[in-house]
Amino acid sequence: MRCNCSVCLKAITNDDAPVLTMGGYGNPRLLCEDCASDVETMTRSRDYDEITAAMDRITKRMSAANVDDKLTVGAMNDLLVTSAKRAAAIKDGSYDFSLDEVEEEDYEIPEELRETEEDRALDEKERKQIEKFDKVMNFVWIGVIVAAVAFLVWWFFF
Repeated sequence: MRCNCSVCLKAITNDDAPVLTMGGYGNPRLLCEDCASDVETMTRSRDYDEITAAMDRITKRMSAANVDDKLTVGAMNDLLVTSAKRAAAIKDGSYDFSLDEVEEEDYEIPEELRETEEDRALDEKERKQIEKFDKVMNFVWIGVIVAAVAFLVWWFFF
């Protein structure tokens, strides 16, 4: 798999790159190792200076890459706002670190919703049928166009 980081547009070659967010059609917005590290730092660090430095690096990368994907910009904006509030609370000493100890639930796709080998085979079979249908329809349209041109030539000259 070869794609680009949604924040800095650097090439990602890692097959298990972290996902920032998912697009409307299920297209993931992935993060490179550097951006993922900075996102982790700004959302989990306990040091105000580390958080602000990570936020600064992320914003500079996004600005330099001129990211225009609304979904990525929105997700990063939400993370930056939350991190800024968290950093301010850490700086003034009012942040409750027990909130960080709450483990996020690990969402796993239920077995009945997972794609199976049979599903993949069926998808491949459907894809081949569609390709054959498209090829036949292309020949039909070529025939229709040739017949129309032949008719117009006959009509104008005879």
